[in-house]
Amino acid sequence: MDRQTIIKRLRGCYLAVPTLFDDDLALNLDGMRRHVEFMLAGGLREGNAVLLVNGAAGEFPVLSLEERKQTAETVVRAAGGQIAVIVGAQTTGTREACEIARHAQAIGAAALQVSAPYYYLLTDDDVYEHFAAVAAAAPELGIVVYTTYWLTHRPSLGLLERLAEIPQVAAIKWGSPDIVEYQVALLRFAGRLGVIDNQLLPVFNQLMGGSGVNLHPALFWPEWGVRVWGLLETRAWDEAQAEINRLLLPYYELSGEIGTYTGGEGHIDKAGLELVGLPGGRNRPPTRPLPPSYKERLRQLCREAGMPIE
Repeated sequence: MDRQTIIKRLRGCYLAVPTLFDDDLALNLDGMRRHVEFMLAGGLREGNAVLLVNGAAGEFPVLSLEERKQTAETVVRAAGGQIAVIVGAQTTGTREACEIARHAQAIGAAALQVSAPYYYLLTDDDVYEHFAAVAAAAPELGIVVYTTYWLTHRPSLGLLERLAEIPQVAAIKWGSPDIVEYQVALLRFAGRLGVIDNQLLPVFNQLMGGSGVNLHPALFWPEWGVRVWGLLETRAWDEAQAEINRLLLPYYELSGEIGTYTGGEGHIDKAGLELVGLPGGRNRPPTRPLPPSYKERLRQLCREAGMPIE
């Protein structure tokens, strides 16, 4: 595995695919396949985007291990090698993360998204050994370090330096509660590793040499994602920021309001899928279904941003 090759494969819009369920809350794998095909038809490809399956918006905490394998395999197969797929390997324990890693390698994924195991308070050494074990379990896959400081261990810059020495570590999905730390990490790691913005500062991230941006609306408006990434690649900063202001920031503002009604992630992404005629549906409990008022607000927001919907 060549690190620079993996970094190149993971460039672009970083898209967390929602896990879809039927009315009885069983997996809707056909709906997930249709969603991937829709994104490909909208112009998302390796070079301008990458797919993440079983991330937080993919509701991994409410999936069994077998279900996580099924969703990962469905997305990898639907992608058909046209776009790289990252498999989320966030778990409460190292053994399960290693099993996910081995399965992801067997089905042809490009990389793993790994964060510190959650629930227990861990030390930097605990976290380093966790990453090292996952890397050893799937030596052919790249690793994206996900710094979920709001839910689990907050990695120090020193720990990130150590993780960067693991050959499979190719990127950091980066956010920090300290804006200085956020910028210092870009100075240290951009170029050596891919840096995927998770701070809602996509233009700044790319200006500083980052490699990817978290653009949830591209899940159901792929042409918009292609356009924004093109603006970032050509360093058209003002135009790119105008797009962020027009859609991404209001989208996150609405998502934040939804967070005062129910927990979890992915609700708003699924509502977006329904806007374009794809299966969406509700999240699994303990989170609750969205009231129609939120879905209508999303429709109005997207219409005002220029999305071609009725």
